[in-house]
Amino acid sequence: MQASISLRFRDSQGDHHIIYRGEEMTIGRTFASDITVEDETISRNHARLFSVDGEPFIEDVGSRNGIYLGEEKVDRMPLRRGLVFRLGGISVLVDGENASSNSAVINDDLPQQGVLDSLMIDDWQLDLGKTSTQTSQAQDLGVALKLFKDAAETLLTGSDLEQVAEGAIELALRSLPVDRGFVSLIDDEGELHSVAEKRSEKANPEDVMKLSRTIADQVIQERSAVLIRDTGSMENLSAAHSILQMSILSALCAPLITGDKVLGIIYVDCTTETEPLKKDHLDILSVLGLMVSSALEQVRLTQSVAEEKRRREELSCRLSPNVVDKVIAGEAALGSQDLEISVLFADLVGFTTLSEQLPANAVVELLNALFDGLTREVFAQDGTLDKYVGDALIAFFGAPDLQEDHAIRSVQAAIAMQDYLDKFNLQHPKWPDLQMRIGINSGIATVGDIGSTDRRDYTVIGDTVNTASRLESQVAQPGEVVVGDETARQLEDRIRKEKMEPVPLKGKSRSI
Repeated sequence: MQASISLRFRDSQGDHHIIYRGEEMTIGRTFASDITVEDETISRNHARLFSVDGEPFIEDVGSRNGIYLGEEKVDRMPLRRGLVFRLGGISVLVDGENASSNSAVINDDLPQQGVLDSLMIDDWQLDLGKTSTQTSQAQDLGVALKLFKDAAETLLTGSDLEQVAEGAIELALRSLPVDRGFVSLIDDEGELHSVAEKRSEKANPEDVMKLSRTIADQVIQERSAVLIRDTGSMENLSAAHSILQMSILSALCAPLITGDKVLGIIYVDCTTETEPLKKDHLDILSVLGLMVSSALEQVRLTQSVAEEKRRREELSCRLSPNVVDKVIAGEAALGSQDLEISVLFADLVGFTTLSEQLPANAVVELLNALFDGLTREVFAQDGTLDKYVGDALIAFFGAPDLQEDHAIRSVQAAIAMQDYLDKFNLQHPKWPDLQMRIGINSGIATVGDIGSTDRRDYTVIGDTVNTASRLESQVAQPGEVVVGDETARQLEDRIRKEKMEPVPLKGKSRSI
């Protein structure tokens, strides 16, 4: 299947974005061509696009100024995403049809030439405050001191990653003779994506900022800041085409490092006639990178703590503290699966009639007080609260924390719930005495997040659940705990029980 690509370029008529899906197309200066490029360096019939086994190619058809990859003239070559080449004097970027606009790198697969100087960040961290033979410290102490002051005010007050990144670029534009820059962070798949970019008034707002993958890889893998200068004269790495698709005078790039982890990069460059970037400037960007890294890590830590707190509060409504800890630690999963569990149904007897005799606020007060205690007994056995349904409670044991003894846990919880109800009645003599039926069944059930796209609940479904419900509603008497065959079998002799005569259940073909 042909993978679509796009060709992005700018000619005298402006920016162009051409989608190519595998059909043969011609490129030239005249409107007779499928793709018209209006530039004096383009021939009337310059090149053609075609596919071989689904792979797109471009071929020179006898043009005057040819096709160039870097400084090498080519007659024919495959077009892969991220490639930058020239048609005459026009730079062309090969991208995906729906390529992410915040991708921070261009694939160039070219040598690391054009890097004038580099600075190992790990060495810099060790040598801060000292004179080092490997680093040259910033000559302008005033700039450095102002940078520290502004960084403290700007970066440490950032509440999210984007705010910190934007503040970092603003600091770089104020502290260095540069025209534009961006901060890119490494995502979960190891790709760099821009989270903030800014330009000075001198910079062209239409220019796309994308860094050469060769340079980005060097910065990240070697954990070193680099100074790139006089990119227009490079023989094998033409920054005009491979780094930013236009001529730049000089550029700086530094890694964002915290501990052993590289978070991303900070990049700045000059596109207009200005003070050339020097090693002193590389030092300043390196220091800024270290401060940005600390600020980013602080934001991530704060967000992580807030997310864990939110997650704990959400889980604590349904799970015991022990199980919450296991879910947070990844030792118990909430994903949908078929598991052997024990399901418990508990229902208050005669509560509907009672609720008709009490004011609404008294009913709510009674239920809240009662369910607090009943839920504590479920959590004491590391059970999972499924839901409250009116005056009924549904819980299950054995998920998400896998428990071999889920049956005995469910019965111990049920006995404790009946004991709690007896104590509750004694503690509230002004309220009518309450009684409760409980049914428990063990077996295979589907456990997972079930519901609509707007709301899902971690719940259980299946015949095991239906049987537990019917044991409670059709068999159990007030004050009793009735368990199914499989639950009774797993209890063995650990809890005293009385065998009942087989009873028919609604919807069941045989008695249990």
